[in-house]
Amino acid sequence: MYQENLSELLYSLFNTIPDPFLVIGEDGTYLEVFGGTDRSLYDDGKPMKGRNIYDFMPKEFADFYMQQVRRTLEMNCLNSFDYRLETGKVDLPEFNGPGGTQWFETRMFPLKTPYMGQRAVTAQIINITERRNLHNKLRELSYIDPLTGLYNRRYFLERVRIHLMEKGRAHIMLCDIDRFKDVNDQYGHLAGDAVLKEFAGIAKDVLKHNHAIARLGGDEFVMALTDMTDEEAFAMGESLRKQVEKTPFHYQSQVLSIRISIGIARLCYEDLEKSELIADADRALYQAKASGKNRVCLFDDSVRGL
Repeated sequence: MYQENLSELLYSLFNTIPDPFLVIGEDGTYLEVFGGTDRSLYDDGKPMKGRNIYDFMPKEFADFYMQQVRRTLEMNCLNSFDYRLETGKVDLPEFNGPGGTQWFETRMFPLKTPYMGQRAVTAQIINITERRNLHNKLRELSYIDPLTGLYNRRYFLERVRIHLMEKGRAHIMLCDIDRFKDVNDQYGHLAGDAVLKEFAGIAKDVLKHNHAIARLGGDEFVMALTDMTDEEAFAMGESLRKQVEKTPFHYQSQVLSIRISIGIARLCYEDLEKSELIADADRALYQAKASGKNRVCLFDDSVRGL
């Protein structure tokens, strides 16, 4: 009598837990389906009991999941893994869960003895969509400059390194706002912030590649120009300089006239070994500043190392 009551108690507990708890046979049959009562996270999986995974899941997903079942049985230990599932592609009689694309974690463990005549695993399913979205959002925020909405130095250099590994070449364009300190001193730091934000918008409009633009800090910005010759990169720098020159920058009732200096340098695959990918562009920017500002200078490779 005690054993019967205990079995009934466990059965009741399994069916009240918010996350699904499954017993899956080696042949892919869902031998037991418990829990999964939270409809904000899961569709009702009870109709899957007694059905084979290939009967209701897309074949590609079923292949992946059964590979994990076999791996768990072979390792004879806990196997945890994450995956994405298009819930609308699952063959269920009724969809009453969150719908759309969801991310899940499965914690799979082998049963020591056969269940219903075959080797089997238990699988606890956890919806991690919200957790994953939050993680991605926090990761994205760690790459974004909060003032301009552009990416920061860390993200930019990471993307440049990846591009060089894949394509082998690029141009770095380093921009500095001329006499930016005078703007802050005369009109205040809020005016300086307004100038930085407006410049960021102009740069995005001219370059058309938001992912290739970043704020290094202060009034310095950096861009990656891909698939361009030296002449084309220089022309792009001139287009940006001229656009800034002819654009009135507004702060409250003030109209500010802003100019920029630009340094451009070519990068190749071998530059991945350099500790500072923007060093040559910085030298070219220094040359532009020293030559009177409001101009574009292309780094001369022949003077590298001098």
